[in-house]
Amino acid sequence: MDDQLLEGGYIQHNMQIKSKPIKNKDPLISIIIPLYNEEDSIGNVIKSIPNHQNLEILVVDDGSTNKSIERVKEINRKNVYIFKLKYNKGYGYAILTGLRYSNGDIIITMDSDGQHDPKDISKLLKPILNNKADFTVGSQYLGICEFQIPTYKKIGEIFVKICLKFLYNYTIHNNQNGFRAFKSKLIKYTDSIKFKGMGFTTELLFLAASKNFSIKEIPINAKRRKSGSSYVKVSLILKSIITIIFRYFLKKCIKKR
Repeated sequence: MDDQLLEGGYIQHNMQIKSKPIKNKDPLISIIIPLYNEEDSIGNVIKSIPNHQNLEILVVDDGSTNKSIERVKEINRKNVYIFKLKYNKGYGYAILTGLRYSNGDIIITMDSDGQHDPKDISKLLKPILNNKADFTVGSQYLGICEFQIPTYKKIGEIFVKICLKFLYNYTIHNNQNGFRAFKSKLIKYTDSIKFKGMGFTTELLFLAASKNFSIKEIPINAKRRKSGSSYVKVSLILKSIITIIFRYFLKKCIKKR
């Protein structure tokens, strides 16, 4: 990845370079929030996250054209770091940027539109902290969802679920949910990721499964978006998902030879 794609060529945190936090015996948690034109929700999302000494929040702005970054800068918290990309590079690229500069032992990814409830962070962390899982995925299907999930998304997730079960024997229903937690040891494998748009969500899950990460689905509460609209392009996601699954199918076949 290219540092020159970051505005000013580097990292912003109240106009200072981010330093490595001091860790105690508790694991450090890095929360990565990709941000794109969510000025009405990002402030409340960050304010709702617990202000803990062993927690850092990395907000990666993916070329927003409104006042999203201004809303983040208004929050007076030392553990919030801003990474501003010059151009819109995609959801996955924003996450990968956050991963590159994260210090955490455990990584959490969550959306900036307010649909993910920060109160559920502890639910995602618990199995990992108790060594019951390496990777957890928040599930609207197992929890409570305040809105109607689009039919195309349900069909897509059923398809991904079947393929994931066939290739790696994992059953994850809400496999496109971006509210996740995983051990930082996964980061060293992410250089192989090809899809840096919305297909990233699927590829990261298949990558973790291919590296024998223990994956567990966790019930969460999904809130209704209060403003704005989704930037998802269904045709692009579908193309990405099919290509990703085909790639991992080939990898699986080659590995067996």
